[in-house]
Amino acid sequence: MKLKNIAYLAIACSAALSSCESFTDVDQKGMNLLSKTSDLELLLNAHYYGEWEDLAIICGDNLSLEYLPQSIEEPNKNFTQILLAWDENDHATRLPALSTNDDFYADCFSYIGTVANPVLMQIDEATGPEDHKNRLRAEALTIRAYFQYLAAQKYAAAYDPATAETERCIPYLFETQDIQIPTEQLTQKQVYTNILADLDRAIDLDCLPVVALNRERVCKSFVYAVKAHVLMSMGDQAEAEKAANKALEFGSTITDYKNLIVSKVNRGGTPIEVLVLGPKLQMEEDYFTNNTQCNGMLITPYNDSMFEPGHYRKDNLSTGYLSSKGSYVPDDPQKDLEAIKDKYVQYYGVPYNSLSDLDSQHNTCGIKSSHMYMILAECAIDRGAINEAMEYLDKVRVCRINPDVYQPLQGRVTTKDEAIKYLKKSCHGEYAYTMWNFFTRKRWTIKADYKETLTRELLGKTYTITPESPLWIFPFPRNVMEMNPNIQHNYPTK
Repeated sequence: MKLKNIAYLAIACSAALSSCESFTDVDQKGMNLLSKTSDLELLLNAHYYGEWEDLAIICGDNLSLEYLPQSIEEPNKNFTQILLAWDENDHATRLPALSTNDDFYADCFSYIGTVANPVLMQIDEATGPEDHKNRLRAEALTIRAYFQYLAAQKYAAAYDPATAETERCIPYLFETQDIQIPTEQLTQKQVYTNILADLDRAIDLDCLPVVALNRERVCKSFVYAVKAHVLMSMGDQAEAEKAANKALEFGSTITDYKNLIVSKVNRGGTPIEVLVLGPKLQMEEDYFTNNTQCNGMLITPYNDSMFEPGHYRKDNLSTGYLSSKGSYVPDDPQKDLEAIKDKYVQYYGVPYNSLSDLDSQHNTCGIKSSHMYMILAECAIDRGAINEAMEYLDKVRVCRINPDVYQPLQGRVTTKDEAIKYLKKSCHGEYAYTMWNFFTRKRWTIKADYKETLTRELLGKTYTITPESPLWIFPFPRNVMEMNPNIQHNYPTK
């Protein structure tokens, strides 16, 4: 079989694969071009993308940058407008038909189909040192497990051990899949079991580097970090703690954001202090990263409220407000801010700030060392070790909050309710403007002490999304379902 058939296999499930044909075809003499481990390694030099905007709308963080009074009142709402209104009826009746394609789904299965599975399919027959083969095999297994996991987070229900053996999830693409047979939609239990099996195989090979070739390649910390997230999703916190601690053994650095503050002059001529995340692919706290600009979305009041006072990502990230500061009434900051808000009301119908960060490199779909401290803190809270949990949060917070206002939580926070409140704020500080706020809040919808109903006040109307809402599950792209009759949406549709 030509290796590019792996791409065709993924097309059957994602319908949008990037081209790897120059590497995965055969030449005119019938010799496979991926005959050496050095050739296969080229497939692992992929660039990753993390579409998060629709996830941020559902979990309450952001709104699309459009004139909202018109969007909300539109009788025949488009895909984004249904999400803005948290409209469960249209989510059941109209959203599946409007979901013609989905870049998130396409990207996840593209990485599996054109990066991970071709390596796994060909590695045994490739020529090259055995230790090199094992490293590439471990990387490919980790990439496959990771992107299967991300797809499960968006298109399936939050994992519930009580229903996992019967609850539908997603297909799992193995390198041995017969491309003539449509993939089967597996249960939650089957998918997560396969994810853990791939991760454990990668770990057992014991050949991943402590420091990857670059931060878009797999290192030891990353495979354990993925496992920690997966186990948290499954509710196995004891094993998640072990995996998180193992990840931190190989990489525990937290970047101090005060060292990333840059002094500049905004477009209104006002001196400002801006947080510039980066430099590209060189943030030591990143176990695995992509680099995306965050621009062109409105920041909700809920989003702002979830940051702690003095958090650099709230006060110093490049936003519309910060870029316009001093442009209207430079001698009166309060009147100047009101003038900026008036402009936003004219443009968007609401006085909300907007993301306009073209300088930073945001890690929207990767994992950082700080994630592991969030996981350890949650596990500690749930076993009653409040002081220990706050110590974990403080390790991150001291690097994120302006020292002029920073106060440690350890020794001050003593109750579980208060500990959960600060955990949620700390998680928000790490996960905002990435896919992780959606994944984490969705996971919390089935935890009694954590779940909550979110409320959105918009243009005189109140919108809510409950923990039980089907809005937490996205429909599969229509082009995928048309090609694979085995796939069904994971929430009731009409």
